[in-house]
Amino acid sequence: MSGPRAQRRGDERRIRTTCTVVERPSSRVQRTPALGDRDTRWFESHGFRVVQSLVMLRRDTMPEGSQHHQAVSTWSWRKLRTRRHSPMLDNVLHVDADAFPAPWNLSHGSFARACTATSDHVVLVVGDDVDGFALVGRAAQTAYLQRLAVRGDRRRRGVARRLVQESLTWAYSRGAIELLVNTEPTNESALALYRSLGFVVVPERLSVLERELSETP
Repeated sequence: MSGPRAQRRGDERRIRTTCTVVERPSSRVQRTPALGDRDTRWFESHGFRVVQSLVMLRRDTMPEGSQHHQAVSTWSWRKLRTRRHSPMLDNVLHVDADAFPAPWNLSHGSFARACTATSDHVVLVVGDDVDGFALVGRAAQTAYLQRLAVRGDRRRRGVARRLVQESLTWAYSRGAIELLVNTEPTNESALALYRSLGFVVVPERLSVLERELSETP
């Protein structure tokens, strides 16, 4: 089948596989991950609007020494999703909600999608009760620090720095040559942390877009 109908089906398939559905009190929206300029224009042409602008930073993955001694455990989505480890997953999502107020926190479904978005990933966790965590993915020779969250009462104790350093080490061990991360341009503390670790801002800006699906009865 070819023609306009097939094109529309292909477009909607791309939207479904790219976006996460976010439930709100009076509506449901489809939300994209952070996208570059070209993909942003494509989604805008399909009724999406930009709801968040981000800056991207990068550095090579050659790890550097660390004087931090927090123990870091490694997890995969396959392991976290088991009944045995569901308390750990609950703690991770609780920390994420503490660090990212609604509607920007990750649900169970959006966390699963983030973990499986790349061919290789790891969830790095500091502390048995999850003082903080990082989600890192890798595709070919590029790694992505997809999420970094620290519990409110554990901030300014080196947890975030430790997680970024471990992210670099993991990415390097998996053959990645660069690590990319994005944050809001107004998040001065995050920008200062990344710059102190050798990250530099990439010229291209990123955008998160949303499109309303329907009103909830």
